[in-house]
Amino acid sequence: MKNKTEGGLSGILSAGCIFEGLIKFSGTFRIDGSVFGRIVCNNEGPSTVIITESATVEADIIADNVIISGNVSGNIKAVERLELSAPGRLEGLVYTSDFSIEDKALFQGECIMIRHLSDEDKMALKAEGFYEIHHQFLNQNRQSIQELPEKTTLIDH
Repeated sequence: MKNKTEGGLSGILSAGCIFEGLIKFSGTFRIDGSVFGRIVCNNEGPSTVIITESATVEADIIADNVIISGNVSGNIKAVERLELSAPGRLEGLVYTSDFSIEDKALFQGECIMIRHLSDEDKMALKAEGFYEIHHQFLNQNRQSIQELPEKTTLIDH
């Protein structure tokens, strides 16, 4: 697992601990235990969530960077980067600019790349709910498909 804790840890949930509810943090937050709910950065500088091999997370996560080597079920907005390392497992909807999946790691879900968005749009994305923004992306994709030119007739050989 790559470590992006340049400023040190701002919080940790140790192995054996269980948390239910909303975690709001700044900086880097490491999870070794279990979380059920939501994990959200405070938008005060760069943010990183590290989910270690011993962790189980059933939560929506919003941060600049998310590093997973444990089990995660939920939606993730990793605005800058998402790293999924073996033996990590991730099930859910992902928004990210950069997604790395190591061999033997498992991703089951949908990924929407946001690399093309401006920094301003990425900040707005962090503030919006998952359903609302996903619905907007789906509508944009449907509109793009409807605007495609009519298919040409294929000739049988």
